[in-house]
Amino acid sequence: MTQEALTGREGKEGISATENEVMPTRVSFPPNDDDQYYKLPPLGSAHAHVTEQAVERALYPQSEKNAPGPDKLSFGAIWLRWTWDKKRIVGPMKEAIPTGRHPAVWKRAGRVVIRKTGKDDHTKLKAYRSISLVSCMRKVVENVVTEVLSEEAK
Repeated sequence: MTQEALTGREGKEGISATENEVMPTRVSFPPNDDDQYYKLPPLGSAHAHVTEQAVERALYPQSEKNAPGPDKLSFGAIWLRWTWDKKRIVGPMKEAIPTGRHPAVWKRAGRVVIRKTGKDDHTKLKAYRSISLVSCMRKVVENVVTEVLSEEAK
């Protein structure tokens, strides 16, 4: 029985069985070629809604008990910085939202496995939960974007 050759993005066919196995992965998860396939949409006006008030509304409902991500910057530290210099927090958000480019540390996440409460048998995988710890600043950006998109959708 012969295997059909797969055809990649550029129209190139996989010659060997190994190429046919690797090709779906390359198509689904292409290497980052400096975003050569990604075109930024035209700049809109949504970023203009990123104000100190919008950031403050996204920042203060957060719990100080939230675990910080890989940057180890907790909400308590961000709140303290907010009282000293709001522009240091608003500025990066105003830059990140219209361009879609975020600091690398906002994209990283740590993973932690914790035991679920109420589970007696901890030898089973179902007795544990995996959580992703992302930067607290990322959480604030996500909340600001959610608010901006909600306003734009009205």
